[in-house]
Amino acid sequence: MTRKEIHGRSARGSLHSLHRGVYAVGHRKLTRDGHLQAALLAAGDGAFLSHRTAAALHGLRNLNLRHIDVTVPHANSGKRSGVVIHRVTRVPGRGEITDVNGLPLSTVPRTLIDLASLETVTELDRLITEAARRQILNHDRMEELIARHARRPGIGKLKLAYADYRPWPDRNSGLERSFDRVLAKHPEIPEPLRNFWLGPWELDHYWPEQGLVLELDGRPYHIAVRDMERDRFRDAQLLRQGIRTLRITDRRYNDDPEGAIDDLKAALAVGTNPAGNQPVAASG
Repeated sequence: MTRKEIHGRSARGSLHSLHRGVYAVGHRKLTRDGHLQAALLAAGDGAFLSHRTAAALHGLRNLNLRHIDVTVPHANSGKRSGVVIHRVTRVPGRGEITDVNGLPLSTVPRTLIDLASLETVTELDRLITEAARRQILNHDRMEELIARHARRPGIGKLKLAYADYRPWPDRNSGLERSFDRVLAKHPEIPEPLRNFWLGPWELDHYWPEQGLVLELDGRPYHIAVRDMERDRFRDAQLLRQGIRTLRITDRRYNDDPEGAIDDLKAALAVGTNPAGNQPVAASG
């Protein structure tokens, strides 16, 4: 269409200007995706939704259509009403761009990288926790992008917020070995059975005479609802056999290892297991 044709249709009300060079056809009552698409078109080639807008589209916060964040991998100098354009010189790499309903946007790890310089540690922690609950945070990709963007502003703050979620090297065995080193300093605690299979369940640490199981829970793998329900079901089934379960999270262990040991001592001091170590078949 020529400039004259565009002006003519605009004057007649069949085209409505949204941004420079971007028009709505017939009316301005756009859908959510219509507003987002208009922002992308206004930003230019290679643009993708990012920052708080991307976080909203991933379900981590509310969407504000009056403030749409768009990133462009080039020096776009124009301003657009209602569109916040973030300029980067580095083309996004593997694992940084995805799409929702055909709209390009930053992945969850890239979104957190982008927000690191804008949000507080508290808000970053909330976003990370929500992403983990929704099971949309790829921890391997998160580690990869933290390393890739190590010099970007706010990365130190993001690492602080993400610290409780960062996997141990060889996570389960690493946590267990670390805990065992602390346990070795307390000879008054009886030696447990380690990684012991009791019926359908593998128990981290098990004291059959005291009727006690100690489970070491790594946060990223025990925050999903299904994991929590599975763990609670197992705890209930063991309790029916007279076997109690003490759970210690990696955060509790890291912050207060001696306090965790004191809890273990107190739990071991409470009674013995009348049922022995023979499992009862689980139901349900």
